[in-house]
Amino acid sequence: MTRKIKVQDKISSVWRRLFPTFNSLKPQSSQPMDVLPIATGYDDFTSSLIDPQALATSTNGEDTTELSNLPANRILKYGIFHTMSTDPTIDSAIKMHISHALSAKSDTGEIISIESTSDKDDPITIDLRNTFKCRINKDCQAWAYNVALYGAWFVRVYGEQGKGVELVRSDYYTHPRFIYMYEQAGEIAGFTSFHQRIYREGHITLIEPWKFVPFLIPFWKQSTEVQEPIRFDLRTFDIAADDFRDEGIIESQNYGQSLLETAFEPWIDLHEAILSLRMSRTNAARLERLIGVSTGKLQPERAANYLNTVSAQLLKTGLEKAKKSLRKGWIQSVINHIIPVWGDGKGSLNISTMEGNPNIDGIADVDFAVKRLGSALGIDPALLGFGEMLSGGLGDGGFFRVSILASNKANMLRNAILTGIERLFDIHVAYKYGKFFLPGEKPWRIMFNSVSSAMEREEMSNREARVNYTNLFLQTINLIDPEFKSLDKPSFANYVFTDLLKTDEEKFKKIYVGPPKEQPENGDNEDQNDKNIVGKGE
Repeated sequence: MTRKIKVQDKISSVWRRLFPTFNSLKPQSSQPMDVLPIATGYDDFTSSLIDPQALATSTNGEDTTELSNLPANRILKYGIFHTMSTDPTIDSAIKMHISHALSAKSDTGEIISIESTSDKDDPITIDLRNTFKCRINKDCQAWAYNVALYGAWFVRVYGEQGKGVELVRSDYYTHPRFIYMYEQAGEIAGFTSFHQRIYREGHITLIEPWKFVPFLIPFWKQSTEVQEPIRFDLRTFDIAADDFRDEGIIESQNYGQSLLETAFEPWIDLHEAILSLRMSRTNAARLERLIGVSTGKLQPERAANYLNTVSAQLLKTGLEKAKKSLRKGWIQSVINHIIPVWGDGKGSLNISTMEGNPNIDGIADVDFAVKRLGSALGIDPALLGFGEMLSGGLGDGGFFRVSILASNKANMLRNAILTGIERLFDIHVAYKYGKFFLPGEKPWRIMFNSVSSAMEREEMSNREARVNYTNLFLQTINLIDPEFKSLDKPSFANYVFTDLLKTDEEKFKKIYVGPPKEQPENGDNEDQNDKNIVGKGE
């Protein structure tokens, strides 16, 4: 039987607000494994590992590996992504994005800071800072690397009521290949794992939704070829029904999207091009010599002995050089062909050398594959080791400051980490304080330390343009109505600040106090003072 979630009424109401589908998780009879889609674990993962060097190999004239598109199964994708991460080009690209999205302060080494939303530190904010600051700054880059590689990463949360989160686990057992995520009406309803004891008994049980925190890249695409997910209750789905808590629980379709999702095909093309270059170089390194040995008018028997003597001497010399070269890690690549030449000039040798030409100077498909791979990864090829493509003198930092594409990748990673950390904080507050905060009510905020990016530069440029337009607009109004008598000043100020300068409405109401109130004349003040004096005397 599925376990009941035993919590007190106070904390139970918090879980219901944090996870809206929690109150629909009623005890159900466990289902057979072949009915429910569950994690297959390590076998499918290892079966999907590929050898890039074997992509162009063949056995008996047939290709051993043919991969042009990523498989639809996410477990199989993970194996391919793992293989791609061993490529130094892919690994460098991921680390560049992480260093840009999660850069650390030079003095403190902090990547993120937990700050209060008010002028004074809230006790909950102080507790979150003391509990998670060191752990998050130490592990968030590792989380981000796995998120960028697989599109998703999970951490196991261990907590206790009244104490909060005591441990955050991120290791082999939380790898996304072992975790399946379930939802109801689009909200997380629970998880299953390959490493559940009841899993091995032929049944599965949903793990409570607050025991795992998913880090997901927010952007993902739904394939039109994916079939409708299997529902726990095996009922037909009715989207017209208003009671979403009565829906069946299904496996989630959103496991994020890896940054390598679109880089697979260019990566395959690049490896095939590199293999072709290597084979061309190997063929070009081999020298073949045609040695014409003139036998003159010798009798056939003597001519044969003469040729054998010459070939034996060449073979002996070649074997000695080959043994010496093998000790140094390379082999002889000169091949001799002896051809008898009949005619005059007995005892002469004619040697002709044939050298292969790789002719790789004009190979454009290699550059094309490199550019496609750089485009898919969001990194300029010049930063991936192809320095001849560098233009404009931009280095690593300069590229990330001007590239909108790199900023988009960095923002996706940052949002994945931010969403997961916010969920972790919500679970801690629910455990320890029995509270739940709406997004606009949270007393804490998470700040990232990051270098100036292209999107920030673009935002500053837009702000400057809005300020210039506002100045021209105010100058025009000043020409029409210099004293602003025909305008309602509070409404006009609201329009300028909110519509033109894009200031938040709530902030505008706090900073704008309106025109100053008219002061009474001096005579009125004197009369009032006289009245006050008379009143006091009486």
